[in-house]
Amino acid sequence: MLRSFSIFFVCSFCLLFSKITAQVQIDSNSFLKAQQLHVVGGQVFRYALPFGQVIRTVDVYVPTNLLGVKKAKTLYLHDGQMLFDSTQTWNKKEWKIDEVVSTTLARYAHDPFIVVGIHNDPPNRYAEFFPQAVAAYMPESYRNLLMDKLWNGELKADAYLKWIEQTLVPFVESEFQVGKKTRDRMVMGSSMGGLISLYALCEKPKLFGGAACLSIHTPMINFGMFEEGMVEALVVPFNLYLEQNLKADRKHFLYVDRGTETLDASYEPYHNLLLKTLASVGYDTNNPRFLEAVVQGTGHDEGAWAARWHVPLLFMITRNNSR
Repeated sequence: MLRSFSIFFVCSFCLLFSKITAQVQIDSNSFLKAQQLHVVGGQVFRYALPFGQVIRTVDVYVPTNLLGVKKAKTLYLHDGQMLFDSTQTWNKKEWKIDEVVSTTLARYAHDPFIVVGIHNDPPNRYAEFFPQAVAAYMPESYRNLLMDKLWNGELKADAYLKWIEQTLVPFVESEFQVGKKTRDRMVMGSSMGGLISLYALCEKPKLFGGAACLSIHTPMINFGMFEEGMVEALVVPFNLYLEQNLKADRKHFLYVDRGTETLDASYEPYHNLLLKTLASVGYDTNNPRFLEAVVQGTGHDEGAWAARWHVPLLFMITRNNSR
């Protein structure tokens, strides 16, 4: 799969400096940390890529059977530190990406793919994952309130997507023998990660051919800030934005779901409004490129997402064969 697998550890830093920047210091321990991840059925390669004046950690999981395969597809996942090893996550849970690839997905015929896990920036997660353009549709008083209390004074979703498009994707596609067309790239996330995935489909339609939004956080706000007026100030503006900026076509897949327990139990009215909006722009039950699910008895955590992330993945990559 890698062009120069045997000399990966020798060449990666030189490649990173020459292709991206010579001004950002790369974490010399990043590869050692990646080696400490407990993964099966493949290998994780860790990179520290320049992100403005700081760095962003990215983990790339390459299944063993993909070595030598050309034009594999790429699944980009937000909250990348939660994907592979529960011994190193804050809540001791994980998406079980490597286990699912090695077991559940091994039973199905599908296009080959690698997984790119983008680590989040915890203090700025809401600022990076909140659909930035929606702020223009919000009442100014509410926008100012969230700017201070939730977004640390600056919305950053557009900068985050720009970095993915201009830095991360070119790097991945130069380092790995993956496809470089829109249909070869997919983006997936949960909760706020679902929001930024849907936003990416609106703002960067040429970048991703499919978006999967698990437990998509339709209330739009931190649970502790739920209050009367939230629907008018946040949820309605988000849906207005979607009506004007998202159109179903023959090039893009979309998957959305929610559970019924814990935080997901509060999603029903907002999720139903989202479904009405999606139907109005062409993503309805008659569209073969749209899939929606209400997953009974599941909550809002990595264990729940680990049990089902393969469903939207298969939805997006098995049908691509007929394109």
